[in-house]
Amino acid sequence: MSHFKLIGFDLDGTLVDSLPDLALSVNQAFAEIGLPQAPEELVLTWIGNGADVLISRAIAWSGATLDDEQVKQLKRRFGFYYGENICNKSRLFPHVKETLEKLKAQGYILAVVTNKPTKHVQPVLAAFGIDHLFSELLGGQSLPAIKPHPAPLYYLCGKFGIYPKQLLFVGDSKNDILAAHNAGCAVIGLTYGYNYNIPIRESNPDWVFDDFADILTVIK
Repeated sequence: MSHFKLIGFDLDGTLVDSLPDLALSVNQAFAEIGLPQAPEELVLTWIGNGADVLISRAIAWSGATLDDEQVKQLKRRFGFYYGENICNKSRLFPHVKETLEKLKAQGYILAVVTNKPTKHVQPVLAAFGIDHLFSELLGGQSLPAIKPHPAPLYYLCGKFGIYPKQLLFVGDSKNDILAAHNAGCAVIGLTYGYNYNIPIRESNPDWVFDDFADILTVIK
């Protein structure tokens, strides 16, 4: 094994292509109050900072003027619809399941660190039959701070008794890269995910890969 003991993963845009269901859920919530329908390529640019920020960006795009209670209701309806659509159109990215299984078999501790609402994390992973591979699942409400804050990665180090240099993080957005850099962890940036249409290389990860399976080349 390499010097890494734990490998952490972002979820949306890294393990799962969840964009179609997120876009569907935004548009269903919007339709209830007569707001315009957003194309997937636009919703993609709103992903990465949690559901509240996603909806705030969507409202700003729509040009609607909503009071605080209307915003709260819209967020609740989005959460309801996403719970219904959680794996309607979503798919694992290529080579995710078999690569995770290989890493687990080799003795690595695996964890998910996502800004996605905590209540949706385990159901998504379970739908694809990979939830059992992870020793910890951290979502947007699991801790007081979310990525790009390093707190979730520090939490993993504390829980599993490892140093930051023994944690390898894998993500697709600048929030993932910043969180890892801030925590003193090595990080892989994946090119196929949701990074506001900005090349992940610009965030200076330690490695940049087009294929999830290439993670295996780092730990050999």
